[in-house]
Amino acid sequence: MKSAREQVVEIIDRFYNTTLDLKTIQNSYLKQNNTDPSKRNRIVVLSREILRWKGRLDLFIKKYLDHSIDRLQPQLLIILELATYELLFDDKVPDYAAINSPVDLAKRKFNKKTAGLVNAVLRKINSANVDTKPKQVIDSEWYSFPNWLYEKWIMQFGKTRTHQLCNYFNSPVPLTIRRNTFKINHDSFIQKIEEDSIKLSQIKNSDCFYNVESGGTQLLNHPLFKDGCFSFQDRGAGSIVEVLDPQPNEIILDVCCAPGTKTNYISEIMQNTGKIFASDISNERISTAQKDEIRLKNKNIIWEQKDATKDIFPMADSVLVDAPCTGTGVIGRRPDIKWRRKPKHLIRIIDLQSSILNHVYKFVKPNGILVYATCSLEEEENWQVVDAFLKLHNDFKVASIENHQLEKLIDEKGALQTFPPENKMDGMFAVKMIRDK
Repeated sequence: MKSAREQVVEIIDRFYNTTLDLKTIQNSYLKQNNTDPSKRNRIVVLSREILRWKGRLDLFIKKYLDHSIDRLQPQLLIILELATYELLFDDKVPDYAAINSPVDLAKRKFNKKTAGLVNAVLRKINSANVDTKPKQVIDSEWYSFPNWLYEKWIMQFGKTRTHQLCNYFNSPVPLTIRRNTFKINHDSFIQKIEEDSIKLSQIKNSDCFYNVESGGTQLLNHPLFKDGCFSFQDRGAGSIVEVLDPQPNEIILDVCCAPGTKTNYISEIMQNTGKIFASDISNERISTAQKDEIRLKNKNIIWEQKDATKDIFPMADSVLVDAPCTGTGVIGRRPDIKWRRKPKHLIRIIDLQSSILNHVYKFVKPNGILVYATCSLEEEENWQVVDAFLKLHNDFKVASIENHQLEKLIDEKGALQTFPPENKMDGMFAVKMIRDK
């Protein structure tokens, strides 16, 4: 049977050789290989953390290789990255194990000479000062971000805030859950959760969001989860729904709805009244979203596969465009994103966002609401898209976000805009617009 380390190497190898996101690769690999449940969490964590720290791992590997890192076979580089991660960041793994196990793995996968190279590089790294940035190493490598994105953030946020952002994204992200306020009250929820030695802390300025302090591994199989009393959702993502402010008996369009977490939150707030037309261009993602609807027993959602750039929708009281985006606001949760994105992707995604917004506005009723949202930190995807839309459509104007719990997240132009290190949540952007004709 393959060791956890060998499975991590194979997962990362698939990531480097496909365009799939890490979570999709992990889920598919673990299912195909019928991986031992006791190893799964370790494999998921290691493969995610290697990609989080790839920049710094590679700079130390390059420093102690006697040739270019580009000459390494892909799986050999991953073996070195895995071992370097354990040496630098994993206090639970003894140094001898972090060296000897990868050496043995290299011997099995390659040969004795390659195993000797792995042993030599790792022993040099283990004896080096790895806590201080080496001279002549650029900041983006040390913080483990692509240089183009790091430099872009320097221009947008300044050096101090960019370093804060990188440090936040390189730190553990809290697991966050949302209580279904219509199924269980706070006191009963906390009492039942604590009976199972799960510790929560309520998030400031929220009635229903909690950070999981301990016992998170029990939540997925918890009776309260199976009964739809809570869902997994970041506070930032939930705030997008609160900007929309859906009302009972309304007709709502959620035109980029997958994976459906926001859709189901909308349904909860509407108390299963009205109608929510939830659509996505991917039928597979729609099917995934529908599965959670069954757990939550929401009855007012109509799921459809539709293209938000051209298909016809019903006229609606409110429309949510939770637009496809670069996802740079959720890199803390999904570090693989930073290695997938290139400057060319930013240009393409802006065109798609504009196309969606300039189509679905047609289905907003007079005096209706249109919310444009992303999980991106990039100005080009946020206010620049909205400003361009407003110039073309003078029957829409920015509406105020009337929610006292969100007031500290509202920028000077009236949009909800979170900055992860300051707000301790994912990076989110949302503008609420009203059609006044």
